Amino acid sequence: MSKWMWRSLGQEFGPVEITALDELVVSGTIGPDDEVCRSGSEKWQRVATVSELQKYFIPNLSSEASTTKKAPTATPAAPVEPISKPLAVAATAVSQPAALPKPAQPPASVIPAVQTTIRPYVYRPTNSSRTTTFAWAGIVLAGILGAVGVWYYITRPLVIPLVWHKKPIVCAAFSPDGRWLATAGDDNALCLWSASDGTLRRTIQGHQGHIMAVNFSPDSQRVITGAQDNTAKVWDVEKGVEVFTLHGHDKRVDGAAFSPDGTLIATGAWDKSVRIWNASTGKLVRDFKTQLVNCLCFSPDSKTIATCSWDWTVRTYDVATGKQKRTFVGHWNGIHSVAFRPDGLQLVSASEDRTIRIWNVETGKQVLKLEGHTGPAYDALFTPDGKRVISAGEDKTIKVWNLETAMESKTLSKHPGDVRCVACSPDGRTIAS
Repeated sequence: MSKWMWRSLGQEFGPVEITALDELVVSGTIGPDDEVCRSGSEKWQRVATVSELQKYFIPNLSSEASTTKKAPTATPAAPVEPISKPLAVAATAVSQPAALPKPAQPPASVIPAVQTTIRPYVYRPTNSSRTTTFAWAGIVLAGILGAVGVWYYITRPLVIPLVWHKKPIVCAAFSPDGRWLATAGDDNALCLWSASDGTLRRTIQGHQGHIMAVNFSPDSQRVITGAQDNTAKVWDVEKGVEVFTLHGHDKRVDGAAFSPDGTLIATGAWDKSVRIWNASTGKLVRDFKTQLVNCLCFSPDSKTIATCSWDWTVRTYDVATGKQKRTFVGHWNGIHSVAFRPDGLQLVSASEDRTIRIWNVETGKQVLKLEGHTGPAYDALFTPDGKRVISAGEDKTIKVWNLETAMESKTLSKHPGDVRCVACSPDGRTIAS
């Protein structure tokens, strides 16, 4: 059985259970008879009639693209080839063959007149793992993880498959100028994508362990990664080459970030230390002891660093002196992530205790507790306007929270596996997870 989630102009209609399928679907079309929606995998199969799908979708889906001459309707015994002159590409996905060929650009004849955005959500029955989904107004990018994963960048309605990491993604970040998306994870690789069209621009190797953190410099010209090989590396975005490596930690580096003013780099590791580096030279400026660091971030004014740990606390430190300023207590299990609100007045944390918590930076007091994840919450951040929080968790969901009501306002996606990270573009329109 396959599950398909249909999305039209930002509104979801589904999921639609398609019981005729027992494998992942390669393609689907609506034939010129306007009656049958078919899928293509190893064999052509009848999936559903158009009338069956229309109760989840818009009326007269293909009426504007009708042709006068109708081609024969494919049957289960027909050869594996497209229906002649199909009216619409209803959805496209990819099965998991040993080798994934590069798909051809769909001919103009398959582009429907109806301007509709459709996103297929494909359930992967085995080896489910971390996966990546992107969504924004009128455009959706969805991902499936396997031996070879594929991202689908779906506009109206062309599909561009993007071959990506062979192992789970752990971290992702948008560049401040909105041009780049960086992804990294368990395959030790850093990938740099065009945020506008999904083109893979750089694949960078260099770490000898899983990459646990990725962040851009404020000018978007460099990107930093922290990894399980006990190092952090700074890379030139345009050239795709290493600028320098930061040595000094003796355990995995799970936190790495540039200061917003661009002068400093902070790294945090499981050796219970935070190190501050000169962002231009890579020279160590100072270091100080803390608890085991799962994540760290700078305040917007670059004067404070926040860390989170397995000791159930969030802590803030003065960048200039390394002295601890506040300890934030309230979670009852390990904390995976911490992030400042854009105005620097609040912090958000995501925890193994399944909650998202908002904190007052000055007082250290809890402001809100957001409950809704049914498993550990792995990541959380504020939207650029500071009015919402986006979170991701083991329960395979991405949630959007309204801070005025302290309520969950939307679940954006449901992955086949746990969702480890979430990122938001500078304009607030794009979410990567």
